[in-house]
Amino acid sequence: MAFRTRTGNSARPDKTWSDWSEPLSDAAGNAVPSPNARYTQWKAEFTGGPGGGSPALDWVRLAYLPQNSPPSLKTITVSAQTSSAGSRPQAAAAATTPTYSVTVTDTGEAGASSASGTAVQPLVRASMEQLTLSWLAEDVDNDKLIYDVWFRGEPQKEWKLLRGNMSETLHVIDAEVFADGRYSFRVTVSDRLSNPAPQSREDEIVSAPILIDRTPPAITTGIASRKGAVWEARVDVKDAASPLRACEYAIDGGAWTPLAPSDGVIDSLAEAFSLHIGNLPPGEHLIAVRAYDSANNAGVARFLVAP
Repeated sequence: MAFRTRTGNSARPDKTWSDWSEPLSDAAGNAVPSPNARYTQWKAEFTGGPGGGSPALDWVRLAYLPQNSPPSLKTITVSAQTSSAGSRPQAAAAATTPTYSVTVTDTGEAGASSASGTAVQPLVRASMEQLTLSWLAEDVDNDKLIYDVWFRGEPQKEWKLLRGNMSETLHVIDAEVFADGRYSFRVTVSDRLSNPAPQSREDEIVSAPILIDRTPPAITTGIASRKGAVWEARVDVKDAASPLRACEYAIDGGAWTPLAPSDGVIDSLAEAFSLHIGNLPPGEHLIAVRAYDSANNAGVARFLVAP
């Protein structure tokens, strides 16, 4: 008795299938010589024995090893979180509240994000203490997956390992370990725990750039001068990392009043403002100027005006 095999990728054998293999006759087992494919077919060839009897076939076993499908990382999300006042992240993990998130899909596109963001978004202000990375992975073979988390700051070229050999799909980072700047985070996934090294597969996903900014804008005020009943002063505001968002002033601890930039739009790292205050009562007055950057850091400057 001998066997032959052939293989192909169509459900019914056609001209795209391989030819029948050479005969396989070892009852203890022969390696199938046909090429890898989705389908396989075997046939048995019977030859009569010396006594004229016919051989009988009781059973056939065809063992195969399916190709290992790679795992797939579908999304990655980077969220900034705040803790309750006076508590450290470790003590207040249950009380943290997400304030912003950016999600990137496996196509590399930034997905839906929270109310006021874009793919490149300032995430961290002085009260934010944690960055939370979370991701979603799939594996059609239901293999056990393991993850590595990396980061890279601009303009750095090499990825640095944050944590390796993780089975969780979430990692919390103390934001204070990073200096101000833009950072990207990468997650790699492997199914090596369920497959031998030559057959194991990997995938990776990279977040959108995240801007970490904890430094408030610097405010410089010129010398106030009086023109009739109006006090005038030039205010210059600069920020090292984030575009400016707002500027306002207050007189003697009163309500804040918005200031318009000289060029009409607050959208740059540096802006100039002209302060005009009229009808001040006689005596000394404290003028406070406050500016916010896009990461919600606030810088404050004060000066006195007096007759």
